Amino acid sequence: MREFKSFYFEKFSFDKQNLLAKFEYSFDESYFFTEEINFSSVDFFVRKNLNEHIINNFLFSLHIAIWISYYKSFPTEKLFVKSWILDEKQIHFWQKFYKNGLWEFLFINKISPDNLFQFENIWVTRYEKIDFSLSEKSLIPLWWWKDSLVSIDLFTKSKLDYDLVVFGKIDDIKQNCARVLDKKILLITRKISPSLLVLNNEWNYNWHVPITWIIAFVLAFTSYLYDYKYLVLSNEKSASVWNTFWNDFEINHQYSKSLEFENDFKDYLDNYLSKDIAYFSLLRWWYEIKIWEYFAKNCKKFFGVFSSCNNNFKIDETKRLKQTIWCNSCPKCAFVFAILRPYLSNDEILSIFWEDLFLKQDLKQTFLELLWISAFKPFECVWEVEEVVLVFYKSLKLYKNDESDILNEFVKNISWKYDEKYFKDLEEKFATIYDDDIIPQKIKEIILKNI
Repeated sequence: MREFKSFYFEKFSFDKQNLLAKFEYSFDESYFFTEEINFSSVDFFVRKNLNEHIINNFLFSLHIAIWISYYKSFPTEKLFVKSWILDEKQIHFWQKFYKNGLWEFLFINKISPDNLFQFENIWVTRYEKIDFSLSEKSLIPLWWWKDSLVSIDLFTKSKLDYDLVVFGKIDDIKQNCARVLDKKILLITRKISPSLLVLNNEWNYNWHVPITWIIAFVLAFTSYLYDYKYLVLSNEKSASVWNTFWNDFEINHQYSKSLEFENDFKDYLDNYLSKDIAYFSLLRWWYEIKIWEYFAKNCKKFFGVFSSCNNNFKIDETKRLKQTIWCNSCPKCAFVFAILRPYLSNDEILSIFWEDLFLKQDLKQTFLELLWISAFKPFECVWEVEEVVLVFYKSLKLYKNDESDILNEFVKNISWKYDEKYFKDLEEKFATIYDDDIIPQKIKEIILKNI
């Protein structure tokens, strides 16, 4: 493992003709990284009269956001900002941002969080925010799992127009979903620095970091370039629930999908980038279980093309799934099977997974973790434990006694403790449409009329 003393935000640049952004970083001003993000698209039109000052303002924030992919190789105490200048309020935002987003990484790698994220400005000038207006258009990030497909269905039923955007790469799953929708995709591509892969191969630190917060800043800049007011995410109420505690701090695998992050990001947009950008989650009013129920009943056309299995999207392409889009062995596959099971017929569930995961003995430990019977909630984008309890309860009637060892564990450890009223109350809780969200009122009213 290579060790370093300090991390540097070196500089960023933008080729306005080709819409190519470059971001440079270093450890100790000696080991350098350069990341490229290409915002160009032949199918979508860039706004006229791009303002260089506004562009630099967006790119500076994006520069500070993207660095996490590189910093995690060896977290240092000192962070030197050479590309612009951070004020005290920004420093507070970014320190909270990193702390919440990296706590799981620090926990897994047994790295002390003491004295990390100490920013120091080297640059002496800064640009102030310049206001600009945006058209009443909506951009929906297309994922391979069901959430964005539910948002798209709600927009379609409400006769609200939208365009699709993807950050990263186009894969078969996204292409097939777009083909079903008969929509083109605004593709924003990313080229990670090869220097990072060198450190990874030398056994420097590595683990999941919340990609959604990088996407948030990428989308904000995209909204300016292509003139979209509404950035429609699809994060649910359950995303705000923590996984475990460490060092007196809640670890939430989905922090960058939480309502807390969305509120903080909105404040950052308003204060430093633009008050006209509306970044929000359309599904924030629902728990995960309600979204899956909606998907099961209203989005059957996607059953053969969607997936939530992360093994489709490994950075190492040799480790990706080849012949199927579900591995049927990971926490995400177990989670999706369990939550869909009560709402689909045998033929429908088998058309997606081709086998009954409640009968797979090698998934027993994973299901016990989802129920919090064993260990803690897995570090995956999964649900609240009460949601798991309810779908397991609803699935019991679909199986014969002792047919599923996994369901037997549920009865033995959980369901016997509660009466019918408990499960009825849970059903009512998860069927409720909540109002703790930041959805623009105009869009919210239109959507609610069609639910």
